[in-house]
Amino acid sequence: MGVAEQNRNHLPERRQNLKVGAARSGTPIVATLLPDCDIAQAMGARDWWRLPPAIRNRFERLSVKQSETLYRGVMSIVSCNLAGKLLAQLSRLIGTPLAPYRGRDIATEVAVYPAPKKNGKVWERRYAFPGRVPLSVKSTKILDTNAQLLEVVGANFGMELRVFEEHRALQFVSKRYFWEGFGHRFYLPDLLTPGQAHVSHTDLGDGAFRFQISIMHPLLGETFFQVGDFREVTERGDPAK
Repeated sequence: MGVAEQNRNHLPERRQNLKVGAARSGTPIVATLLPDCDIAQAMGARDWWRLPPAIRNRFERLSVKQSETLYRGVMSIVSCNLAGKLLAQLSRLIGTPLAPYRGRDIATEVAVYPAPKKNGKVWERRYAFPGRVPLSVKSTKILDTNAQLLEVVGANFGMELRVFEEHRALQFVSKRYFWEGFGHRFYLPDLLTPGQAHVSHTDLGDGAFRFQISIMHPLLGETFFQVGDFREVTERGDPAK
């Protein structure tokens, strides 16, 4: 069993069930943002100071930096089941937030930069799948006025995230998915979502880190799984080189 498969079998267990939600009163995303996507504020001091210094330094820089930060590496596994593949293709209608392909050892570049129309940071992953045009997948992390971390994609769809430290890694777990419009936030039933997302960011030392994401649907199983190692670079390029 390889390192990636071992990681897959040892995801932290602190997952919170999605809530089957109706609507609650709220305001549109663009009107409820704090100035910076401050992960420390979202997770609280206790968990923040339990993170390794390298992770804290990395996310502190990202929260205040007003220019692009680039990371390059290799996704050792990019996978989705049939349901995930269909969901990813449908998601192209709202900006391609999910990768619809599978592969091993996929060269990938990650760009983090300020969102052009709202506060927060865009996280854009560019995959170089062999024989395909490079695929760009992106979403925006923002804080609302309650210091609730949100990850939003196109058409005002998004999810609320719980962020915490576990196993000396930074963990993001989706609490519930939503759509915002007409001054309200409408929560989606879990069966109508890709599943509960769990992202971990683990420092590997020497400037490198591991990114891992698993999305688990209550009926459809693990719809998506990816894991890869990255390090910061100074300029954009072909991720495959």
